[in-house]
Amino acid sequence: MSAAPLTAVARRRALGALTAAFLVVVLVGVLVGPDDVGLAVLSEPALLRLRLARVLLAAVVGAGLAATGATLQATLRNPLADPYVLGVSGGAAMGGALAVALGAAAGLGLHAAAAIGALGATALLAWFLARDRGGRAETPLLVGVTLNAFSWALVSVVRVTISAESTQTLSIWLVGAVGYPAPADLAIAAVVTAVGIALLLSRAGDLTLLRAGEDEAVRLGVDVARARLVIYGACSLLVGVAVSTSGVIGFLGLIAPHAVRLTLSRDERLALPAAALVGGAALVGFDALARGAFALFQSEIPTGALCAVIGAPLFAVGLWRKVAGGGAR
Repeated sequence: MSAAPLTAVARRRALGALTAAFLVVVLVGVLVGPDDVGLAVLSEPALLRLRLARVLLAAVVGAGLAATGATLQATLRNPLADPYVLGVSGGAAMGGALAVALGAAAGLGLHAAAAIGALGATALLAWFLARDRGGRAETPLLVGVTLNAFSWALVSVVRVTISAESTQTLSIWLVGAVGYPAPADLAIAAVVTAVGIALLLSRAGDLTLLRAGEDEAVRLGVDVARARLVIYGACSLLVGVAVSTSGVIGFLGLIAPHAVRLTLSRDERLALPAAALVGGAALVGFDALARGAFALFQSEIPTGALCAVIGAPLFAVGLWRKVAGGGAR
């Protein structure tokens, strides 16, 4: 699709359609149980509250990861940029694992530790990129590989130093699983994610210009240093909240932005909020499939694993079609 910016009316119509589709997916997610799909849950207030909390958490986490992926791809001008690939999720996992090891996993401690880990990984990534005068496309990926290797090695060390019960909890968390959050945890995740996405949306115009190159963005009046500070800080918050509440979920931040840019527009004023809606709906759908799989396997598949099992082939097919068709990056 053309990279030309859409009109304000066209953007509103596209976002309206995506919002309606998002709400339909959320409703279906609420109706899906481990044994069947139906309206019976609506007559059981306690079960409805639990199911709704889980579905809303999936929507929040998916929106945050997809918005982060869309932002990093635009900022770094790299189609492979993603919180998982660049090591940001690994940094958050490392922070959360250290919190578990130190006994600070309850409540805000885990959220704060994961956010600090994500911020540390993002700061290291930004530091390396600032010193890469050539702006090589492989630099972010190499930094991400290094950060991931270090983070997961430290997580492995933590796993052998804690109790068996904590190890099991940590293992499930690291695979990525949407659970049934307490009201306070859901509120914290929703508020922080809303603030983080709002900060990114405030820089959507700058992101569109940054895709053309940093020099061009500066020439057009973008304060690149301030924009990057807001962008990296907001991305760290979003990834920290996502990882602390639902563990490490990969591929979503990579695939959702690509799907939006291929089908709608590369204008970040539309691509960013659209990616958040698509990512939120996608994770709600994956989580519903994970619950529904209980009837077949007598066990619930971790949502993060299911996301990768489905997401990786989809991304491979899209990549093959792009390469075979000689598409531009």
